[in-house]
Amino acid sequence: MRGELLEKPDLTTRCCERILEDIPGGCVLEKSELVNTGFMNEGILISLDDNKVGHLVKTCKLWTGVSTSATNVAVYKNHEFKVGDIVTNTALTTISRNITAIDTSYSSYDVFSFASGLGVEILTGEILIEAQASGCSGVDASYKYIPDAVGIAKEPINLAFQNTGFGLLVRGTVKESLMPYPVDSTIKALFPLIRFT
Repeated sequence: MRGELLEKPDLTTRCCERILEDIPGGCVLEKSELVNTGFMNEGILISLDDNKVGHLVKTCKLWTGVSTSATNVAVYKNHEFKVGDIVTNTALTTISRNITAIDTSYSSYDVFSFASGLGVEILTGEILIEAQASGCSGVDASYKYIPDAVGIAKEPINLAFQNTGFGLLVRGTVKESLMPYPVDSTIKALFPLIRFT
């Protein structure tokens, strides 16, 4: 369940398979933006601010497609979105919208609610990402956090502790199926020096 303290996962197989270059010193993850209070695995997308604080680049995958006017969107449960967060699609073609409610009562998916539709049809399996501002699309829209690196951790990071440090991979190989949160070709194109397998 989201937000619960989970048992530490087994990382026999690493998400970051090959590390050719990282950012020295890594970062401390900003926990206040998260729903999860348990463990965070390596393979998350991180945006680094000027104080070397890492911000999770939030993404989620559509459980079903939605029409242009739909105000409820079903997404897979592996996400860190909260009520009040703003979402758009990775291509920035939707109208970005504030999440007004999240229904977590379903076993396989959550439902985001918006005051208005996203403005374009989105297909099953497409990726939503956190946006900077609501009501924007196209050239006026932007991601809230642009990913700089993929988080490296020899063991899952316990978010109950103060020290939530991650290494920062900028060149190497990442096993996509082991990434905690979904990515698509648009996001992967932001990492020309990382090979996703």
